[in-house]
Formats: sequence, structure tokens, C-alpha cells
Amino acid sequence: MNEANSSRARLLMLLLAVAALSIAALACGSDSGDGVGSESDEIIAKIDATDRIYTPDDIKETPFFKTDDDYDVEGLDAAVAAVYGFYGTDPYKRKEYEARFYPDHATAMAQGVDYADEATGAEASILKDIQRWDEGLKDRRQCAGNGGHHSGKCDNPKYFDYIVVGNMILMCQGKDTAESHLACSELMLVVQ
Repeated sequence: MNEANSSRARLLMLLLAVAALSIAALACGSDSGDGVGSESDEIIAKIDATDRIYTPDDIKETPFFKTDDDYDVEGLDAAVAAVYGFYGTDPYKRKEYEARFYPDHATAMAQGVDYADEATGAEASILKDIQRWDEGLKDRRQCAGNGGHHSGKCDNPKYFDYIVVGNMILMCQGKDTAESHLACSELMLVVQ
């Protein structure tokens, strides 16, 4: 078995384990009501205060990650870099991601989370006159409609949620929190 097939087999086994844990978490549920201990937390922690300092190359050099854009971070308070791209072992089923990098975890939490909250979730409105940082705005949008010729409303957020890992805020594509966290988990399992 060559190295690529071995890596794919390990990734598939990890994804199956994550899926099994997700199903178990959904079956058990949570009665806390505050989101702590929810099924998405079983996949990956929303906030990991690791001291590790991530760089754009950590994401860009991840196997199966395709970088689409390096954003200009002017106007994104305290950010040092931002990268947009796609990840997935199947090139036809890749998810989209935006990774924002800050000098350290404290700065990501103090200044970056507010911007990430603005661009994610059910209440996010991805309109130029509402978003404080509009670089890459078109990449954070997705259209909702009936699938016909006119796709309908195109100010829906592509990223339902994000995680904070050390100095990086990673926004992940998904239609709800659980799907976004699963997408974040899939990428973070292979980031070196």
C-alpha cells in the first residue's frame, strides 16, 4: 500500500470514528441547554487555547487543501493573514473554509471572534453595507432559492460556525453548527 492510500485509509477510519461519535452524541443528547456538551462539542472543541501559532502555510500545505485566495487583511482588526480555500479528499465534494490568523490566541479571542460572529450563523447577513470587513465577502455568501434559473437570495452565510484554535479562527462551510464543526474537524485532523 503506497503512502497516499495509507493516508486515505487512516483519514477514512478517523472520519468513520467521528461519524460514530456524532451519532452517539445525537442519540444521548444534552439537557444543559447552554450549548456546552452539545453534539458539535463532541466532534471538536469550539475554542482550543493551545499556545501553538498557526501560519497560512499550515493550512495551505495540508494534503487535499486547495488555496483559492490570500485575502488582504486591511480592516480586519489585528489579523496578520487570511486564507480562503477548499478541502476534501474527493475534489468534487470539497467544503469551503476561511482561516484567519492573529498574533496569538488572546488576540484572536479579543478581536477576531467578533468579526467571525458577524460572518457566521443563522443571523449573519452577508451584505457589503453590514459587514465591517468586506474582503472576500462574495466567498462567504451562498444563494438560497428554488434551484431554478434565478437562484434567489444570495446574502446567506456559507459558514454556519467557526472554531478558534490557538491564534487561528477557522470558519467552516455547513448548513448548521454540527455540519460546520464536522467540516472543521475533518480539516483539523490533517493539519500538521
